[in-house]
Amino acid sequence: MKNYYIDYKFTIDDFKKMEKIEHTYFPNENITKAEDVLEWYKKNDLTCIGVRNKEGKIICSVNILPLEEKTFMDIYNNKINEADLKASQIEKYEDNKSYNIYLSSISIDSDYLNNYGLVIELLNGCIKLLDILESRNIKINRIMADASTTHGEKICKILLKMNYIINTSHGSKIYCSDGEGFCQTISKLKRKLKG
Repeated sequence: MKNYYIDYKFTIDDFKKMEKIEHTYFPNENITKAEDVLEWYKKNDLTCIGVRNKEGKIICSVNILPLEEKTFMDIYNNKINEADLKASQIEKYEDNKSYNIYLSSISIDSDYLNNYGLVIELLNGCIKLLDILESRNIKINRIMADASTTHGEKICKILLKMNYIINTSHGSKIYCSDGEGFCQTISKLKRKLKG
């Protein structure tokens, strides 16, 4: 049996564990309470990817949020941060439509830091989610991420080929890519991971 596995289904206890992990990375004012993240998830249950260890405990997660245009641009321009997001600003996916996506809170339990296999597992989870969207003819207009750590910056710049946009008022950096470029990057990563 593998040491960890991808999951897309979560309870409030899972979101509390994710919040606890985030407190080791992010300033308190940029952490969304577990109860609010649960509301995002109720609005759109394709907004979170988690990795569990063999005991079933969440050890790694990322939120992938389709946002209204105004909300997306407010984050892009450093007018609001993730903790300000409400469920009403998150869109529910509809087939044959396009969305602006925000990658938020990539976080790994401190017991698993520098675990390359775990990062690959999370990346595979993201790829599977993007495959689900593609199968429904759902397109990505733009994708943005907020990097709070050097590791997060490397993921954005080197792995995902995103462009630096702005330093935020809460000590992180915003990166962004157009949907077409991002999907090409993901296709190359898929080939590498299979090879």
